[in-house]
Amino acid sequence: RRARTQVLAGVHRHAMPITVTVKWGKQKLENIELDTSEPVEVFKAQLYALTSVPPERQKIMGVKGGFVKEGAKWDDLGVKQSQMLMLMGSAEAVPEAPAEKTVFVEDMPAADLAALSASRNPGGLTNLGNTCYLNSTLQVMIKIPEVSLALQKYVGAGGESDKALLFALRELVAELGQSSAAQEVRPFKFVSIFRQNFPMFAQQAEGGRGFMQQDAEECWSTIVTALAQRLKISPGPEPSDLTGATPALLPRMQALRHNLGDALFGLEMRVKYKCLESEAEPAYETREAVRKISCHITDKTAHLYTAVESSLTETIEKSSQTLGREAAYQKTAQLARLPPYLAVNFVRFAWRKDTAKRAKILRPISFPDVLDVRNLCTDELKANIASHNNRLEEAEKQAAAEAAAKAIEEAMKDTTDESEGIHKLARAAASAAAKPAPMETDEPSASSEPDKNQAIAEIHAEAARIGPVHALDCDNKTGQYELFGIITHQGRTAEGGHYVAWVKRDAKTWLVFDDETVAEIDAARIKELYGGGDWHIAYVCLYRKMDTLSLEG
Repeated sequence: RRARTQVLAGVHRHAMPITVTVKWGKQKLENIELDTSEPVEVFKAQLYALTSVPPERQKIMGVKGGFVKEGAKWDDLGVKQSQMLMLMGSAEAVPEAPAEKTVFVEDMPAADLAALSASRNPGGLTNLGNTCYLNSTLQVMIKIPEVSLALQKYVGAGGESDKALLFALRELVAELGQSSAAQEVRPFKFVSIFRQNFPMFAQQAEGGRGFMQQDAEECWSTIVTALAQRLKISPGPEPSDLTGATPALLPRMQALRHNLGDALFGLEMRVKYKCLESEAEPAYETREAVRKISCHITDKTAHLYTAVESSLTETIEKSSQTLGREAAYQKTAQLARLPPYLAVNFVRFAWRKDTAKRAKILRPISFPDVLDVRNLCTDELKANIASHNNRLEEAEKQAAAEAAAKAIEEAMKDTTDESEGIHKLARAAASAAAKPAPMETDEPSASSEPDKNQAIAEIHAEAARIGPVHALDCDNKTGQYELFGIITHQGRTAEGGHYVAWVKRDAKTWLVFDDETVAEIDAARIKELYGGGDWHIAYVCLYRKMDTLSLEG
């Protein structure tokens, strides 16, 4: 892990927070909590959240020595309960119209256009003291358009802490959306509110060495849960706020509900439990919901698909009513709903008693660009997917035939040779293009067209008999997912190391978000994240649904 400046240092951990009043111009900000065990930068971040005065512009007066100097400690400044402090500094100005006339891309000189292309990478996020886990999580999450849209449509339901968090996240997402690699984004406001709302991410290192490193997967799950508690996917201009008590169940679901977390990431599983210690206890089925798939790594794990498949069958300990005690059960799950986004977490950290730390499992695990989960679904969902994909395949063939026929027609218009032979050849080619290509099959080629048509008809009939199975229109209907984001970890323990985000830009390139540094890499290099050494290793893989049968579709 590369050396990083510890922005927040010099901490005494056991002092009690006090409240102070801050006078800023004509405003008086009362009952602001000040934790004297935390660095001055944390209090400045709080003031930034309240006044929009950037920390570097703030001058805090009214303490011993006149004003708060850089690197000062609260214990040395003599701040007491209910003390009046004075803040000097101007808030960030509202952007003004450009002084110079806008120059459009098509009017730019070639040299300027080349320079512009090189600077089109978005901005990174400043590391505010071991916040790489948060930065990498955010850089992947904001690439999900439904999250950004829900934040934009949020009007403020919930408690004050919820509103502060969501509004700060919305501001940060907007700032990142307008950023460029020329200037990183400094998330003082969001980090401060995030740590206030979730104290487990505000733990201090021993000996006053700043904030501790945290787990990126835990950060991802925490933010998704926070969004799920206050936001929903709403149609049109309707606000995205969740109001009332418990949201209603999603259509045709028994565990997933109408909130943003379940709508975008929720997997509903049909789970069967069988007691392994009592034949008298009958097996039973239930429905369970999760927002990610956790893959435990064994000495046989080599590929993400097999890791996901293995995660659906496990032996667990749970209470047995028949035996009146804890007993071993076999738990077998099938996917009954496929969300538009799929989060897969490699469980790479295991507790070691000798070091009293979570050590990292370095075993290489490959993961595909396209993840096909059809075989992991319930029979009902499989039938629906098969019918849907067959219709897609027929539509694609028809579109290809029409495109070929049109191309031939255009070619005929352009020819100067009007001979009957050329026209016959063109008509024959058009006729051949209009016929569907034979489907790939393991059966002998002698199988007749009527047999194939009958098989297809049976697929559609079975889907019609079962009826609708999807919860929402945005569900994955093809059973295939495209890899678009990765959070990696570099290092040997969960308490240390470094997190980086990797986001797909297009078929050939990915963007690497290493805190404030953003770079473009060739897509082929993603294979280097499989693991096996001390370099970056995939920790969380993010997939999005495919609406076509191939990435080229």
